[in-house]
Amino acid sequence: MSFWWRARGGFPPRRPSLPGPTSADVCIVGAGFTGLWTAYYLKRAEPSLRVVVLEAAFAGFGASGRNVAG
Repeated sequence: MSFWWRARGGFPPRRPSLPGPTSADVCIVGAGFTGLWTAYYLKRAEPSLRVVVLEAAFAGFGASGRNVAG
C-alpha cells in the first residue's frame, strides 16, 4: 500500500461493476497516469467524444500508484 493510501486510512471502497453494455468512441483500459491523461487530452481536444476509462481496481492502483515510501 502506498504512503498516500496509508495516510488516508486504506484503499477506497470498490465501486460496482458496469450495470450492462455501454458504447464509446474511445475505450481506455487502465486508469493509471497514462490512461487518465489520455482521456483528459482526448476530451480537451474533442469534447464531443464519448470516452470510457475502465479499471479493474481503482484509479492509480497499478504501477502508477505504487510509490511506496519507507
